[in-house]
Amino acid sequence: SQYRLLNNALDPIKPGIAGINDLFFVGFGADSTQDVFMREIDHVQRVMTERLGVSGRSVALVNNLKTLDTTPLASSTNLRIALQHIGSKMNRDEDVVFLYLTSHGSMNHELAVEMWPLDLNYIRPEDIRTYLDDAGIRWRIILISACYSGGFIKALQNEHTLIFTAAAPDKASFGCANENEYTYFGEALFKNMEDKPYQFVEHFVQAMEKVR
Repeated sequence: SQYRLLNNALDPIKPGIAGINDLFFVGFGADSTQDVFMREIDHVQRVMTERLGVSGRSVALVNNLKTLDTTPLASSTNLRIALQHIGSKMNRDEDVVFLYLTSHGSMNHELAVEMWPLDLNYIRPEDIRTYLDDAGIRWRIILISACYSGGFIKALQNEHTLIFTAAAPDKASFGCANENEYTYFGEALFKNMEDKPYQFVEHFVQAMEKVR
């Protein structure tokens, strides 16, 4: 069913408008063993739509039994296809893609991709870099909510990319409980946002203080 689900999710995406810095959102909730990742992607996508104008320019990829019939899987292949499609819709000199990845992370800096009984490939930072480059996406905001996610920074950084991670390369992050609505990092960044213009760097600094 992935071909149909991907088409349903990607076909409505609107192209960028010339002269405007449009924001596109890709949410990737990759571990089906806990519902928090599914909920976090749902909440963040809603906030991005209501507050940051990504309506008609967003897609969610989620691994969870509850969304199996409605939402494309958060697989490496689907992420590549989604980014390729968005790259074809955006004005590459002025539009921005916000990629939000949430899952468990490993000490060797791979993002867990779990959807039992499928045997899916884990995501490495080099994979993400390749998918973005191949899609022609120049301006990037990448947020990774996972343990040891600081280990993704070196492979992803360049002069056109803003990167936020929930943890240092050698540290765990927190909040991955099945009953939670967000991870701690996602909650600090996107829950109860004040009614004022959203500044990513400012809110990231505030989020670090909240988590600490």
